[in-house]
Amino acid sequence: MRAMAWICGCAALAVAGCASTATEQTVSETVIPTAREAIPASGLGPQELAPGQCGLFLWSKTDPTKFIFYSQALSGAALFKPTDETLSLEQVAAGGTIFGQFNTEQGYNADDGSRVQLAFEPGDLLEGGQRIADGLITMTDAEGWRTKLPVLGIRACMPEA
Repeated sequence: MRAMAWICGCAALAVAGCASTATEQTVSETVIPTAREAIPASGLGPQELAPGQCGLFLWSKTDPTKFIFYSQALSGAALFKPTDETLSLEQVAAGGTIFGQFNTEQGYNADDGSRVQLAFEPGDLLEGGQRIADGLITMTDAEGWRTKLPVLGIRACMPEA
């Protein structure tokens, strides 16, 4: 009888041990997303320039593998992918200094009702373009919430054929 009580006690402890392990796994599997995980898994697709055209190409500074902003010079439009959805932007303001065929400060309205402000510092000259080592995109949604995205990139022109 004493052996039976000991076996039942061990079995109860084993079941309790399994229950606490399952609880610990559930708690440890709950992960709070980091800022890096909030950045979209993929960015914009490739963009083509015809001979003589120039474009502004920006990547997320926190994850330079994500191409998130593109504008063709003198088009008055841009594509922006701050999340998994691509926004079409219409340029409504330009200021700062002239940077090739672009300005160092630009304002856009998005098709979802948000506003996008872009500001950057020109960097090193490249053949057919120039680097952007330090830029910032500020997106204000329709409800007034702001998201700031540090960016880097290039202004590049396709040579005439």
